[in-house]
Amino acid sequence: MENWTLQPIISPTILAIIVVILLLMLFIGPSFSKLTFRRRMSLTLLRLGVIFLALTAMVRPGCVQKVSRGQSSVLLMLLDQTRSMELPHRADDSTRWDAMKEMLNAHRAQLDALKEKQIEVRYYGFDNQSFELDLNEKTLPENPFGGETDIGSAVYNVSQSARNERIIAVAVASDGVQNALDPEVELSRAAEILNGLKAPLFAIPFGLPGNSGNVADVAIKSFPEQHRCAVKNELNAEATVVARGYANTPITMQLVLIDKAGTERIVDSRPYTPTRPYEESKVRLSFVPSEPGNYRLKIRAVPQPGEVATRNNELPSFLNVEEGGIRVLYLEGNLGWEQSFLHQAIPAAAQGIEMKFVTVYSDERNRKGWPLQGVVTQYLSDPTFDVIIIGDLDSSALYDAQTSTKNIDLIVEAVDRGAGVIMLGGYHSFGPGGYANTPLADILPVQMASNERQAFPPAEIRKELHIEHEVKMRPAKRHYVTRISEDDGVRAWDEIPALVGANILKPKPNAEILLKSESGNPILVAGRVGGRVLAFAGDSTWRWVMNDKEEEYNRFWRQIVLWLAAQDGRENNAVWIDLPQRRFQPMSFVEFSCKASDSTGALVNDANFIVNLVKPDGTTAAVSVDPASQKGEIPRELLADGGLYEIQVSGSRNGKQLGSSSYEFIVFDRDKEKAIPSADPETMKRLADQTEKDGGQVVLPEDFSALLTALAENPPEQMSVPLKWQLGESTTDASLFLLAFVGLLLAEWVLRKKWGLV
Repeated sequence: MENWTLQPIISPTILAIIVVILLLMLFIGPSFSKLTFRRRMSLTLLRLGVIFLALTAMVRPGCVQKVSRGQSSVLLMLLDQTRSMELPHRADDSTRWDAMKEMLNAHRAQLDALKEKQIEVRYYGFDNQSFELDLNEKTLPENPFGGETDIGSAVYNVSQSARNERIIAVAVASDGVQNALDPEVELSRAAEILNGLKAPLFAIPFGLPGNSGNVADVAIKSFPEQHRCAVKNELNAEATVVARGYANTPITMQLVLIDKAGTERIVDSRPYTPTRPYEESKVRLSFVPSEPGNYRLKIRAVPQPGEVATRNNELPSFLNVEEGGIRVLYLEGNLGWEQSFLHQAIPAAAQGIEMKFVTVYSDERNRKGWPLQGVVTQYLSDPTFDVIIIGDLDSSALYDAQTSTKNIDLIVEAVDRGAGVIMLGGYHSFGPGGYANTPLADILPVQMASNERQAFPPAEIRKELHIEHEVKMRPAKRHYVTRISEDDGVRAWDEIPALVGANILKPKPNAEILLKSESGNPILVAGRVGGRVLAFAGDSTWRWVMNDKEEEYNRFWRQIVLWLAAQDGRENNAVWIDLPQRRFQPMSFVEFSCKASDSTGALVNDANFIVNLVKPDGTTAAVSVDPASQKGEIPRELLADGGLYEIQVSGSRNGKQLGSSSYEFIVFDRDKEKAIPSADPETMKRLADQTEKDGGQVVLPEDFSALLTALAENPPEQMSVPLKWQLGESTTDASLFLLAFVGLLLAEWVLRKKWGLV
């Protein structure tokens, strides 16, 4: 069937006028010569030809013809080529890879016959990448060789490459175990493109699922990457264990300590007995380290008879046994802005500061339970705390001379053994808090009187005990605590916001005034009574942060904590490395940050770092660090081998060495593809179900023949294909038309020349 069309380049009216003008020009003859009738007819016919071609060009004729053709299609076959396909397919010794090869070889004739139905079979292998296979004359290799499984990316990328063709179906042959840590395309997104193409996905699963009862395996599912504890403190190491097929069978769990030389020592061992065929449980092992240092830990499930995969029976970790560090106990009775800021700032002030924050509510109902016992007493009894902060907390919460003096006695004992104590300002601190009648009166560096006691609301505030206006602070002397800038530490105080108010303090004769108000009132007073003690009259240093003085705020409180802990001159840990994790897969992306601090604990932002990576074989490779961000990235090719790696860093500033340190991490040497013995047909089913409306389904390997038969019996239908032609669309048409037009004009000119008309 043919349909002729016209597409005029101008309106029909103008076109008609042009035609009339051209026809009238035929009657115009030469005025200086007479022509015979024959010659006149020759010129007229040539001009009519030119007019006809010009008219044809202006109306642009075309033709549309519809013809029926068979529609060619493509069947995309995606074959899992990862090493997990070497694991068992069934309860016998056959592997998934052998089963997939057998399926393809057994149905080679059916696959080839699809070409007669205009269905092209295109084969692709995949791991975390997809690649086309030539299986027309070749077969699959003897063993799979791929890396991590990424089914979603393979389905998406292969389907995208053929989206301009008619995809009759996508068949995925795999065990369904998705091992890629960071898949390029999620499974749900892969199904979306197939839905858009209206192409069904046939999932062909291989291997036994974990709940089949035929897969026996013990695996360590999770174990923290990092452990920390102090010397002679018990370390509790907890791991999640998954046991399949070992109900009521004792499994020996071991905790292994590995020192710097690589020597392994089992420090704890105990049995774990699962009670069900499939069980996931928490297992805890423990030991008490006797010496500080950096170690590696490993939790291990001793392999059991019948286990197919034993690479997943253990997981490594790291252990940092600390000799020092700083532990801070903060007791607060007023939930205001000061405690809110200090609660966050002190733990982040410097590396190795740990804080326990305890809120003591002072409403009438809670005061009935004072003096406090329980958690407060438990913390105060802990000798590992180096610094104790007492906020706006009334002494009656901790002390009663008749019934309970233990809490205050424990604070005094902590100071006697060298711990530091600071009391912050508030309406129930110092004398107003009743501390004049407690043993802390002998510890604090300020004088207090019994008659200074402040009653609880609704009693009025005793204003004679407080400065009720803004207080601008000034250093009373040069001191480690008051040096809040890199210059002389004095001028910086001019820009520090004033306190909202302060307690009126009366220093003891042997006390040391570190900060005072502009009018001379003591604000920060220091004393030494075994440990170091501070009395701070303020409770509104949070205003520093609100007025863009966060750096000075952090430095001030960091130096207070370090001074109280008698670590104001420390230079250890001046250079260190921040690493997001300490266990990686081979060829992983590993980014780290280098950090440095000065003797006060303040971060050094302009330090220069030299970093080297020590690989498991002992060879060293230099790693670059960006000076601006102080971040570095380890090239993936340096992490190809499994084992223990070490980052070594040294830092300097303006040519002066700041220090050096090292940090270890592990690249798994176990083959993740073989760490999970069970297949995951549920993943395959979920993927197929997302294309169910177009015919997607799970097809067992033994039903592959039926699938090919169904595809052959329902080949793509005949479809009408329009064949279009338009004058001038092709180079041939345009060239022939131009030659005819020029030829007629040339012939007319030659005749006129010959006959003496020009």
